Amino acid sequence: MRQITFLLIVSVLISCQSKNNDQGSYDVKYSVDTVLIDSKDRLLDINRSLLISDLNDEESSIFLFNSFDHSIDEVNLDKLEVVNNYPFEAEGPNGTGEHVNYINILKDDLIFIKSFSESAVFDRNGHLINKMDWLNAIDSKGMKYGEIPRNEVGIGASDFKVFGLNYNNRKSEIWLDILSVKDNAVERFEIDAEKSYHNFVIKLDDPEYYTFLDPIVFLSSENDFIMVSHQFSNEIYLFNAEGAHVKTVNYQPKSTPKRAKGLSGNITSNGHVDEAYQHLLEQVRFGPPVWDRVKKRYFRLSAMRIYSDTREQHSSQPEIQEVNVFLSVFDADFNLVSEVVIPELNNEFAKYFAKDGKLWVFQNFSDELGFIVVDV
Repeated sequence: MRQITFLLIVSVLISCQSKNNDQGSYDVKYSVDTVLIDSKDRLLDINRSLLISDLNDEESSIFLFNSFDHSIDEVNLDKLEVVNNYPFEAEGPNGTGEHVNYINILKDDLIFIKSFSESAVFDRNGHLINKMDWLNAIDSKGMKYGEIPRNEVGIGASDFKVFGLNYNNRKSEIWLDILSVKDNAVERFEIDAEKSYHNFVIKLDDPEYYTFLDPIVFLSSENDFIMVSHQFSNEIYLFNAEGAHVKTVNYQPKSTPKRAKGLSGNITSNGHVDEAYQHLLEQVRFGPPVWDRVKKRYFRLSAMRIYSDTREQHSSQPEIQEVNVFLSVFDADFNLVSEVVIPELNNEFAKYFAKDGKLWVFQNFSDELGFIVVDV
């Protein structure tokens, strides 16, 4: 293991919890460690910044889907090494589906796996335990649901529920649909009241060069909540394990806008598509919140890009001059406590999670799996 530590003192803006919303500042010490994982000669799949992965409840291991051999690798984060590999089948009676998009680590050594066309619960020996039947579930109107969400998270024990994001590309709409496996019923919830998905869809309606570039909507399970958050606006929807909406979090950050400015004008060419996407990334991009169970707080990363005037031939965007990544810290009730820029972070699309009271951010070190660990 190689480890590098930096100690920095930075000025951080904090949100004082007072009626007049006065702001103060104070100095915060934070350290940044770099750790590398011993792969034990396994060829790990780190090409997509570890996006198809999940941390177990004990925060001892992260599980990574490996598309090279359709398996899941277990990385022990205390030992900093690969400790297990769990093979799965793409097809057949125990098939996961060929293209796995998300995995969700459950209790009792079970794994929820979502592929392009199906989702199911498996044990770690690759045996199918329970397949989700979205198509034949009944919606609130008494009709067959008849659809399959793009992204899903499973949660619960006696009444297992699956939370799924369903999209209407034609109308640029999105909903959260919740499947009760026991009742074979689906309930739908609004998660785009502020048009934070709808207003940032980049669409080129050209039969020859049709383009549909929609913003990321994050669906995650943290601190016994299901959370829905947006890429270009910072509101957070919280649902409990029973599927009830708990609250919607809104806050005013100090380092970035709370929301990107909407797209202006019609998208009439591929050049307009590239310009519109660059316009959004230059303003702000938010990641999902993660729960720090040790210090009872939430972390969230956000970022702003600065582009240079140089553009490589055939490139859709100018070269990136700088990426400013900010760490926001919230208390257990989602009150904003502090914000700080972390110069050592330069990838705003990387997977991150909380462990041992610290923020762990995926980093690819010359095709080796590693993490930048921030202690604040």
